[in-house]
Amino acid sequence: MTHRFRSCPNSRFLTCALLAALYGTGCRQASPPAASATGSTAPAPFAQSPSAPGKNQPGVTAICTPGATVMAGPYRYTNDQWGSKKATTPFEQCLLKREGPERAKLGWTWNWPGLDPTVFAYPSITFGWKPWVGGPSTDPRLPVRVADLKRLELHYAVESEAEGAYNLAAEIWFTRARPATPAADPKSITRELMVWLEADGSATPAGSIVSTPTLGGIAYELWKEDTIGKDANGVGWMLLTFKSPVTRHQGTLPLHDFVRHLVERSLLSPDEHVASVEFGNEVMGGEGTTWIERLEVDVEP
Repeated sequence: MTHRFRSCPNSRFLTCALLAALYGTGCRQASPPAASATGSTAPAPFAQSPSAPGKNQPGVTAICTPGATVMAGPYRYTNDQWGSKKATTPFEQCLLKREGPERAKLGWTWNWPGLDPTVFAYPSITFGWKPWVGGPSTDPRLPVRVADLKRLELHYAVESEAEGAYNLAAEIWFTRARPATPAADPKSITRELMVWLEADGSATPAGSIVSTPTLGGIAYELWKEDTIGKDANGVGWMLLTFKSPVTRHQGTLPLHDFVRHLVERSLLSPDEHVASVEFGNEVMGGEGTTWIERLEVDVEP
């Protein structure tokens, strides 16, 4: 696909008190919406939206406000609908909570009719400091200079059902340096790394294949697009996507190996910084639900 640029989350947020009451966890509202490249903010959802499938499951509570966030330890769940202004028909996307005999599970659900290969949304989890959002890092070890990174692993397991065009992907944002202030700073972005663990429909990484490395025992296609996001932050950056040949709904990603591979190929500088690690579904169209069974980022600077 022709890949996407990111914009800041949409407006209209639930209050922190209401999120806490529904989810029983700490919470934080996302930053106010920033102007797009054309100077306008993203529109609110349509007045009458189709129902996202996961919200109707028994024992489930849903938060469908665009940009709503829920904190679970150092992990920030976000109802990220950054591309919603491209929608031409009603849609719905929500964060979810499901009570269980041992513990509650969090996740998300979506219903985006139509197709837009440049992505409608990325309901996801963030660990670290996201340059688009700013604020305090969810963990003081990030951002970290690439040369100082010893280990970065993502342990994950999901229960997911979806149809249409979408992926399941981990993501790293790289920046020039640690932020001098906690303010959002998308112009500091230098690179974006994605690892696609599932892809369906017309979902295809941007750019072209430049190599087929084997990392963590898995052979990937490495796709590269040199100029992404100029319309979003005025500067742009390089997007590097490792696409798995098979669907993998659970496992451990040795993200430090992906980072080192890029350094060895001169596609990443040791002086750049790992700002954040994210995990979620990029949605180009269709509907689905993802529940997080396990999500842990292990980082050693």
